[in-house]
Amino acid sequence: MPATRHTPDYSSLVQEMREYRFPTPIRRTPVIDELPKPAMFNLVHILTGMRRSGKTFHLFQLINDLISAGIPRERIFYFNFSDERLQPMPDDVLDQIITEFWRQCPEARKNGTYLFLDEVQEANHWQGFCQRLAEHDIVTLVITGSSSKLSSEEISTNFRGRSYAHEVLPLSFREYCNFHHLDAPSPSASTFSTQTVTAMEAAFDRYLINGGFPGVQQLSNSSRIDILQSYMRDVVARDVAERLGRGDIAIANQIALFALRNTGCELSVSKLTEQLKQVGYNLYWNKARHILDLLEQAFLCYEVNEYTTSLKPDSTAVPKIYAEDPGLAYAVSRANQQDIGKRLETAVYLELRRRQAGHRTDFITALTLPTAKQEKVDFLLGDALGAEPYSAIQVTVNMDNPKTRTRETTALELAMKRMPSIESTVITLRERDIIKTNTGIIRIIPAWQWALCQ
Repeated sequence: MPATRHTPDYSSLVQEMREYRFPTPIRRTPVIDELPKPAMFNLVHILTGMRRSGKTFHLFQLINDLISAGIPRERIFYFNFSDERLQPMPDDVLDQIITEFWRQCPEARKNGTYLFLDEVQEANHWQGFCQRLAEHDIVTLVITGSSSKLSSEEISTNFRGRSYAHEVLPLSFREYCNFHHLDAPSPSASTFSTQTVTAMEAAFDRYLINGGFPGVQQLSNSSRIDILQSYMRDVVARDVAERLGRGDIAIANQIALFALRNTGCELSVSKLTEQLKQVGYNLYWNKARHILDLLEQAFLCYEVNEYTTSLKPDSTAVPKIYAEDPGLAYAVSRANQQDIGKRLETAVYLELRRRQAGHRTDFITALTLPTAKQEKVDFLLGDALGAEPYSAIQVTVNMDNPKTRTRETTALELAMKRMPSIESTVITLRERDIIKTNTGIIRIIPAWQWALCQ
């Protein structure tokens, strides 16, 4: 006899979530400035980001804010579609859950509802359902997801301009301080006591090792490393393999390790392919490029391209790659690969990414100057196709070595000569100074202070 198909008890599941007592998370910087009131044809707000970066707790923060503002609990509904009791998940699970909620709370449908659908990509046909719901009902709809199904390409294709995506990254340094109950200076502070300086320097040193994933902040060193390594494997197994195929998980894990261990470095796909061939993997350029694209769509790493004013990208330029989190890079690297300078550069990139949310994809670029020595600037900020770049940033652990100092400042001087309006900054671990040059002023600032200035 064929097995009887299990039918979830939707009534009980919905009732359970209506009675759910939402935790009060440590407050993070909101990624959604303000939720609109429920209405037909509201934009669908989508929280994207790597697994375990804190999307669910962002939802709880939004929900708690609504309750504090006096919105009745009956007009707020949260549901997590990763609930194993929904398995095997029928095609109409979304419709069943929301219809059951309307049945239990008919006034909510009439007066308007705030709907929070967590890990919605676990359900089939979620894009069409969410768009229909937003267009036909009086709702404010916020959804989350972790896989490549919620990449920017998928969102733009399936929602046709009716959505607003917000990226959730692991903790910023200010949020890290909040999680550890450290009294960080305000963004406007310009002078600091000796006690504050030493406390923030020590905290930033730990931040470069621990990273910003919320779930590992209270763990021991060994446990944190184990969990962060499992995060990487989980992304490959659940978000990359679904598009690549189970037979390629091993090679995808190797490429993920390579990308994370080389954070802050140029990543040539050709060299990567050759290195993996030498250790026995049957790999071609196109496949390696495809796997790297999937890892970026799953938010495990990011590529930063060379600055160009041409509409046609330079096919010979090698992009730099950055891990999702400095602690993640630390956890998967070998002992002889623990480069604090690259993790510092990674932390700076991620902070820039937070601050530049909403800009064009290539608003953050790297700059190689057209000189004989091809001096490099780590980060150039600005829209090459819309306006002149406005800021150039170098990142180095310290400038004690005269050669290091000359290398970092010379590149900035040349950049200022080429782009006279840009601000120039060197971010270090400890140093603070002002350097006056013939082409402009270069500000040297400690990473902890720069990270807290906004």
